[in-house]
Amino acid sequence: MNNVEVVAAVVDLAEIRTLRGRFASRGIQADRQERFPIVRADMFLCETPESSTKFIAPRFHCPEEEIGLGPPMWLWDYLRRSGAGGFFLPLSGGADSSSTAAMVGIMCVQAFEQIQSGRKDILAETQRITRQGSEWVPTSPQEICSYILHTCYMGTTNSSQETRDRATTLAKEIGAYHIDASIDIMVTAVIKCFEMLTGKTPKFRVHGGTNAENLALQNIQARLRMVLSYMLAQLLPWVRGQNGFLLVLGSANVDEALRGYMTKYDCSSADINPIGGISKGDLKRFLTWAGEKYEWTALLDVVKAPPTAELEPITEEYTQTDEADMGMTYEELGIYGSLRNLAKCGPVTMFQQLATTTWQHINPATVADKVKHFFKCYSINRHKLTVLTPSYHAENYSPDDNRFDHRQFLYPRWERQFRTIDELVEARKEASSLLNSEAKL
Repeated sequence: MNNVEVVAAVVDLAEIRTLRGRFASRGIQADRQERFPIVRADMFLCETPESSTKFIAPRFHCPEEEIGLGPPMWLWDYLRRSGAGGFFLPLSGGADSSSTAAMVGIMCVQAFEQIQSGRKDILAETQRITRQGSEWVPTSPQEICSYILHTCYMGTTNSSQETRDRATTLAKEIGAYHIDASIDIMVTAVIKCFEMLTGKTPKFRVHGGTNAENLALQNIQARLRMVLSYMLAQLLPWVRGQNGFLLVLGSANVDEALRGYMTKYDCSSADINPIGGISKGDLKRFLTWAGEKYEWTALLDVVKAPPTAELEPITEEYTQTDEADMGMTYEELGIYGSLRNLAKCGPVTMFQQLATTTWQHINPATVADKVKHFFKCYSINRHKLTVLTPSYHAENYSPDDNRFDHRQFLYPRWERQFRTIDELVEARKEASSLLNSEAKL
């Protein structure tokens, strides 16, 4: 939480010259350079120590530790600079929003530890942010969190009791000010308005509706949550007898943004997004790490639960899950993201890479279908990334490249690339058949 950190070291220049002298090529290059005059002065700018600083072995944090140390400080810095009185988070009880809540909780833990160590500047910042006055001194991280983090479970008839309970328990463990709400009245009002305008009543797919109807009814719930979030962010301080406003936190991970598996202008639209550059796999490992380290048991329950948007009705035959909706797993999304951005692979190159290395045990036709499905979803959803909420940069394949990526946001249909993939699959089939024939002979 320091504004500036200074690390001082004493370096022995003679050791550096000796090291450089070991490389002949460096000497040849140095000999060709222009010679600068050396001015010797009978003075010293510092005291000459007896020895140079000893080597300190670096310690590299694991990904879950980085997530637990980096984003919370980013949130603290943004909060104190913005002049806001805290954060508002739609808390669904799923892995993404729970990770965001945990980050704010860790931020409050670190602030409390600094205050206990005697940091008056951190105490003053905390008093200013919480609007509690110069006499107030927090007695626990939960007390700080109760003033800073405001959460709301925005349930509908499609929400489960399990996610509602997880959200309530987590908010209690970290100390957040929590509201348990039902937004069915808002959803019903919008549907009634649509019925008056068109004379038509949309239905979910499980009730016989079309794909378009099903998607529209899901998006209504998601977008209404965004509208309610901003209203609560503006008025909750007033409700609690305080001044100021709250920053709305987003909770869409890097993999879902890459795939486009999110509703435009729903809860993915916020002021800042701490997990926007973090993969789903790393987030799950972070939840386990944070749950064990800070004894927030609700996080461990979140990890065990299958990811679901809970936007469709649950029946005996059907339960909505994220991976089924996406048509790919989060593990596969991580692989696609790395190959797309780090290896700069297009559809054909990605197929060749996967078919010969990572997924060589899978039928090439299946690999081809997977790659084509990803690029189809990636291209048609690029428009969502043009309005992506600013996020903490963590993953190398962050979708935040829309800030400097000037290519068209709507990609072509990949007809030539997909045709080439099909030709490669056929060539592999023919080669495999030929090998089998020769083996039989």
